[in-house]
Amino acid sequence: MKVMVLTPYLPHRRVGHGGGTAVRDLVTWLARNHDVLVASLVRPGEADRIDEVTALGVRVLALPFRDRGATGTDHLALMASRARAASAGLISGPPYYVRKYWSGALAARLRAAVADFAPDAIQIEYLQMGLYCRDLRRLRGAKPRPRLILNSHELGSTPRQRHAALARNPLSRAWHLWEAARWRRYQVAASGWADHTLCVTPEDRAQYAALGGKNLVTMPLGMDTDALAADWSAAPPERHLFVGAFQHRPNRSAAEFLLSVVWPQVRRTRPEARLLLAGRGSRNFLASRDLPVPDGVEALGFVDDLTPLFREARLFVAPLTEGGGIKIKILEAMARGIPVVTSAVGAEGITADPGILGIAPCDESFAELVTTLAADPESCRLRSRAGRRLIEDQFSWRAITARLATLYEG
Repeated sequence: MKVMVLTPYLPHRRVGHGGGTAVRDLVTWLARNHDVLVASLVRPGEADRIDEVTALGVRVLALPFRDRGATGTDHLALMASRARAASAGLISGPPYYVRKYWSGALAARLRAAVADFAPDAIQIEYLQMGLYCRDLRRLRGAKPRPRLILNSHELGSTPRQRHAALARNPLSRAWHLWEAARWRRYQVAASGWADHTLCVTPEDRAQYAALGGKNLVTMPLGMDTDALAADWSAAPPERHLFVGAFQHRPNRSAAEFLLSVVWPQVRRTRPEARLLLAGRGSRNFLASRDLPVPDGVEALGFVDDLTPLFREARLFVAPLTEGGGIKIKILEAMARGIPVVTSAVGAEGITADPGILGIAPCDESFAELVTTLAADPESCRLRSRAGRRLIEDQFSWRAITARLATLYEG
């Protein structure tokens, strides 16, 4: 079968966030059984990473996309296009974050690629790329007729609604509520352009259906269980780990809660414990805080190979209060066998079983659960094994891509 995957992020090794890593795994597994063309936006400085993607066994169509790395005249053109997107977004139609990813030139290149490659199915990653799904829907008279699969990753309205609930400033709250309402309208329209819209959690699907979404299918993001070994050992000294891209607001807010609420309480009862923050932007995050860095906290920046950190940390701690969709960082920690303490938001779409995930509200009780589990090696071992089994049974790419093939075939 011929499958085109349209993605806003080139799925190379240093993509640096969970959704991009999931797309990389997806195309890797699809390429084992299908002829795959990855049509990807390519930002300034990424062209030399295209070979990394073709090495996965896929073809790549590079769609040049101006972003923050643009310089000179490209930077001026970027500012002009973003200004047009922002002004249009304030008047009507899709939100700015959707408009900034669409251009007539890219849409024309994509249509030409579809005519040349003649895919049986096109999977469009992320709701912000939904306008291209609309454009491709207009090609339905073409033969062969590709099936259109829109993978939402998360409902854009959800993080904005949660951000509004946490906002203290009335103007900020009103802005995020307005943005959430615009996303809700856009999401419903986008689901009508696709043959199927994938929701990565049952919670997302229920919410989407309540809004009026059409042709919805629950399909989680997964883990490459062949590539990730569960070799957790929790070797001393005691370390706890949080991983994320710190450009992403939900990761910054989770890290801030760890530093300001959780970690002082953990250190009072476990004074030798250390907290490691890993991920692009973590050092800048720690350096930019107005408060002193708590004892025992270290930021590592981007780490090319996280294997030793996952293997040797006692717990993976992720007190997430914002964001939507399924949390790749939680899936990866479980796949690697490290016990996880997270919030209800972090556990969405994965499991509510307290014997697998440690789940606590984002208050002092989160720190209490961390200290309790850190002192209980046997409970940690049981959670390690149970978490890995759950990933193998329900979140392996082998099973997910097999289910996707049935959608591609209609």
